[in-house]
Amino acid sequence: MKIPGSIVLTVSLAAFSVLTACSTAPSAADRQAFKSEALESRALFERELPALSAQLKESAGYAVFPGVGQWGIIFGGGQFGRGAVFSPDGTQEGWAAVTNPSVGLQLGGQGLQLLIVFQTKQRFDEFKANVLAGSAGGTAVGGVAGTSAVAAYSNGVAVYVTGQKGMMAGASVGLQYLRYKSMADAEAEDKK
Repeated sequence: MKIPGSIVLTVSLAAFSVLTACSTAPSAADRQAFKSEALESRALFERELPALSAQLKESAGYAVFPGVGQWGIIFGGGQFGRGAVFSPDGTQEGWAAVTNPSVGLQLGGQGLQLLIVFQTKQRFDEFKANVLAGSAGGTAVGGVAGTSAVAAYSNGVAVYVTGQKGMMAGASVGLQYLRYKSMADAEAEDKK
């Protein structure tokens, strides 16, 4: 059975619209559990790449996404996930979301964990102001414990990715699809 292109496009756009409407911060009741998941994900990355700890401490900040779903429907797809944002000393500063649409022949879904490291205060501030542009590729992590190399920065951003069920080849993140919400803004939104 041949599916008309207009139906495929409509379904893909509808799915993307639903994902982009999702909130940046998890619900107030889920935030502590979500932060724990983010810290577990960061620990996984640091176990696999011991030199990563130094990169995080020397960075301007970083975002950890413990669960990013990748999905695909024929010619459309993308990623959606929430993350916790930390300063180099490990203090949580806020929340993040990634909605990264893609176009191309694809089918299915896959989960991954994502760690995005910001090299400079300027890039971190652009992220927090929701004005990042460009893209950054991911370095696969998994099954390489003891590796000392860390990802090189691209556009002032280093990206690490691992599949929730093992190593993946990598990922690309459209920086313009990253969103940030401070802790204070998330709490104020809860009171509305």
